[in-house]
Parts: sequence; structure tokens; C-alpha cells
Amino acid sequence: MDAAHAAQGAPAGHPHGMGHPHGMGHPGGHPHAMGQGGHPGGHPKGVAGGGVKIISWNTTNACNMYCAHCYRDAGCRADEELSTEEGKKLLREIAKAGFRIMIFSGGEPLTRPDILELVAYARGLGLIPVFGTNGTLIDLPMAKALKEAGACGMGISLDSLDKKKHDTFRSFPGGWDGAVRGMENCRAAGLPFQIHTTVMDWNAHELEAMTDFAVEIGAKAHHFFFLVPTGRAETIEEESLRAEAYEDVLTRIMKKQETVDIELKPTCAPQ
Repeated sequence: MDAAHAAQGAPAGHPHGMGHPHGMGHPGGHPHAMGQGGHPGGHPKGVAGGGVKIISWNTTNACNMYCAHCYRDAGCRADEELSTEEGKKLLREIAKAGFRIMIFSGGEPLTRPDILELVAYARGLGLIPVFGTNGTLIDLPMAKALKEAGACGMGISLDSLDKKKHDTFRSFPGGWDGAVRGMENCRAAGLPFQIHTTVMDWNAHELEAMTDFAVEIGAKAHHFFFLVPTGRAETIEEESLRAEAYEDVLTRIMKKQETVDIELKPTCAPQ
């Protein structure tokens, strides 16, 4: 694997160490082994942070949502996406390169019909599979199948406690209910999960309440992402958090961390 895909630092937004607060995030935050003590063509992003090497693979450009802030401009499957066998070859290269945490991202990674096979294969290579997902495709059988295949954690997006605002932001009626059901199904299956929130001007006032919700529903962490105007997000830059509000939001997150046992982590990365 090209060494240019490995870098020092922490990736932007998937599940990151769900299970111990210490501050993960995605190509949009990346999970950091919850519950454990690139491009559509298959070119992953890698980072080596804290002695644990983390890598994110955008497994598909396909997505059942059309989020206003999507840095990938995801929607339809790309022609150059890797086949199952090509994906397994990539996973072997990732394991050989010494990476430990394998983030399956997208698009929506759960739209891949072979995703359980890829997760099981990754686990068999000694990798720790985690996800960045919108959560709507996680019914109880899927949550159980993911856990059985070897998935170690799910990073599920939720951008507001107001259902209408979340669904409008993601252009998906019923998206809020679907994401919350996904969290509940993960909890029922014993599959650790964390919540990812993209902080905007219109939802910044409810961050503490969203953290309370994360605690109540059983999330292991709550990660906050700040809009990066790439992909479709270029069209909504005016809705992003104003520069003068960043310090206030970060201070509020730090103060809230003192009151809860789950990890709170702000990340400047697209989600």
C-alpha cells in the first residue's frame, strides 16, 4: 500500500475508542475500537495515532441518503468501486502494513451486499472493524449479524433532537427515527455505538442536550464535527458555525465532559 496514505495524527470521524473516554471521528470522524481493549476505487486514508494505526476505507459511493453536508457527494454507486475479492486483497494489504483499526465508511457502507463478508474477513486478519453509518439500515438482524461477523463498533450520525431538522439536513424523511432505531438495535445486540453530530449554526444550541440523549440511549461516545465545505457542503457554508462561535462551543463541550462518563470529542473534519 502506498505510504502516502499513512499519516501521523487522528482521523476525522468514526467510532474512536468507544469504551474509554480519552479522546475518533470520520471522513467524516473515525471510531477507535469501540468495545475493544479513500476513495471509491479503494484507496483508504490512514493514520497512526497513539500507537494504534487507524485506517478508513470508503467502501462505496452508494448511499440511501442525500445529505446536504456530504463531502463525498455520495448517492449512486461508482463504477470503479472494488469487488469483494479486490476488497479482500486491500484488507490483506492493510493488515500487512500494520494497521489495527479498520473503519468501513462510504457513502453508506451497509449498502454493500458483501459488507458482512468483508467485516468477517477483516476480523480474521486481526483487524478491528468499525463503521461510520447513518444507522437507518441497522435493523435487529443486521445488528446481530454485524456483531457475529466481528464488527466492534458503530458510529451513527444524529444532527439534532428535532426530527424535522435532522431529516431535512439529510434529505431523508424518517431518517431520525431510523438512526435512533439503529442505535437501539445495536444496544439490544450488544454492539457498541457512538453518536456523531455535525455542528451547524442552527443546532449548536442543543449540543449539551444531545449529549444527555447519547448517555440515555447508551452511546459510548459523542463526537462533534465541524463543517468542512467540500463536496455538497460547499453549498451550505453559510449555515456553518460562525468563526467567533467556535471557542464558545469548544468550551461548552469541555465543561460538559466534566459531567458525563462517555467520551466527548470535537473534530474538524467532514462528515
